[in-house]
Amino acid sequence: MKELLRKESLAKRRMLDKEFIAIQSDKMAKLLYASPFYQNSKVVMLFLSMPDEPQMINIIEHAWQQGKTVCVPHMRQQFGVMDAARIDSMDGLVRGRLNLMVPNPANLSLVDPELIDLIVVPAVTYDYHGNRLGMGAGYYDRFIPHACNAILIGVIGASQIVDRVPTGQYDQSVHYLLTEDAIIHCTGKN
Repeated sequence: MKELLRKESLAKRRMLDKEFIAIQSDKMAKLLYASPFYQNSKVVMLFLSMPDEPQMINIIEHAWQQGKTVCVPHMRQQFGVMDAARIDSMDGLVRGRLNLMVPNPANLSLVDPELIDLIVVPAVTYDYHGNRLGMGAGYYDRFIPHACNAILIGVIGASQIVDRVPTGQYDQSVHYLLTEDAIIHCTGKN
């Protein structure tokens, strides 16, 4: 069930054109900037976007301008386990697996997950309960329980939300969804 939904959702996402993603991402950023949980946060965890995901670069730069500590995922060698790595500029990033930009492992500065106020969580799809379907490796599902003080906001295009995401025992849901149209309070696991 999860694999089929992941495959269908990824195919839909990969059909989006770059200009549409850029416009959608700008709308999402403006909604996030106006939210009290972003405005009141001091330590935010964002992600370094793949080309077909909502783009985080403007949000990362805005957070720096606001004096926030910005961290992004750092995947450990151990499969499925990640840390929060502080980044202070895009210059400190290097090309990693899958040719994606990642924090430079030579000078990592890890952030205690309990200090994170807000985590913007990527996914392949979400439902309105805040259940997420990621890429399948469980990185966020293992990390989120350690970030016990963070507000979790899933970022997703409105057209990519589904009626129901199948969940398992260890799947972590988010508190809010950020779309290009609104910030939606999630109703919790169904």
